[in-house]
Amino acid sequence: MRLPIDTSRLQFLVVAAAEPLKQYEEGKPREAWAPRVDTNGEVLWRVQLVALGDGEAEIIRVSLPGDPAVTQGEMVRVEGMTAQAWEMEGRNGMAFRAAAIRPLRTGGEKAAA
Repeated sequence: MRLPIDTSRLQFLVVAAAEPLKQYEEGKPREAWAPRVDTNGEVLWRVQLVALGDGEAEIIRVSLPGDPAVTQGEMVRVEGMTAQAWEMEGRNGMAFRAAAIRPLRTGGEKAAA
């Protein structure tokens, strides 16, 4: 189950450049893996962000369809964010997904959903 996240009280900073997600292919080197695509056939990308809010910060990775065209050090707005818990082979975590990640405009615009 994907849980919606209210990002209206958070700010987001890009800490690593966006990169396309790869589909694991056994026996092939990572560089040769095909891009992962969503159900619409759009390539999935991942962006590493710092989520800032309530005096705390957390580094998260967010997946989204299409290249968000954001750069390291840029403040961004995350739209349509959801979270989903996962477990695989004794490991677990939280996967974050967004409909879009957009650069903030100048003039102090706050990050909002």
